[in-house]
Amino acid sequence: MIRLARALLWLLSLLPAAGPSWLARVLRRPWQAASPGKRAVAETNLRRCYPDMDPATLRRYVDDSFRHYVCTVLETGRNWYWPVRRLEQLCEEVVGEEQLREGLNGDRGLVVLAPHFGAWEYLGMYLQQFSHIAILYKKPTHEGLARALLERRRRGGALLLAADPSGLRRLYTHVRAGKGAGVLPDQEPSAGQGRFAPFFGVPALTGVLAPRLLQKTGARAIFTACERRPGGRYRIHVIEPDEEIYSSDLDQALAAVNRGVEQCIAVDPAQYLWSYKRFRSRPEGQPSFYD
Repeated sequence: MIRLARALLWLLSLLPAAGPSWLARVLRRPWQAASPGKRAVAETNLRRCYPDMDPATLRRYVDDSFRHYVCTVLETGRNWYWPVRRLEQLCEEVVGEEQLREGLNGDRGLVVLAPHFGAWEYLGMYLQQFSHIAILYKKPTHEGLARALLERRRRGGALLLAADPSGLRRLYTHVRAGKGAGVLPDQEPSAGQGRFAPFFGVPALTGVLAPRLLQKTGARAIFTACERRPGGRYRIHVIEPDEEIYSSDLDQALAAVNRGVEQCIAVDPAQYLWSYKRFRSRPEGQPSFYD
């Protein structure tokens, strides 16, 4: 099965730069029809986050978000098989590049917070051009898939660390040494690893890793959002966080993390992964959003 998947991804890598975007437009409707549950989740999330949004805009955001999700899947082929330098050339602009380079080349340590926006998988590859960056990832349960992901994702020289106790210890050591690390700030954490904080005004279980990492290492934080552009190209936005992200008050820091994610989404809300169950966990006594 892994061999078949790799062969399919290799075939997808033969597409020209604009190929995944074009194909995603073709496949979006059948893919959406085959995934009614994901569409319902996207609609629920958008209604909660944008309660005043008119129905026509909501439908457009759902459709566009699905198209970008399909595009992310199709882009996996080139992310795995194109030469790293060729991938880097797809980035037409880095808005705030000076802050990114200053942080990654400095000696304070930098935590790059990259939510599920646009081409977040491509962003992970792009950041590998900077030396000494570690990227935290969720290890798949299938051993063959885990090996394949590790092999392809670290082609640019990044240190990939599994999000387990051993990987987290290495992450702290890495950042304390003044190096960079990439973390997903909008993934629902494991039991005991998060607290509720407002996300678009709605309580969302938010991982405590980022603020604790900043507190214990003295590192700097930035947010990044990789926006898809016409022709299969990308624009990376570097966004400075609210100063409260460095607060010793964990609730204040977590609220600042979510505000940073909101700023990334504001680049183009249609490119966010709205089909992810961001509100899966609810505060005690509150009903589920997704039943």
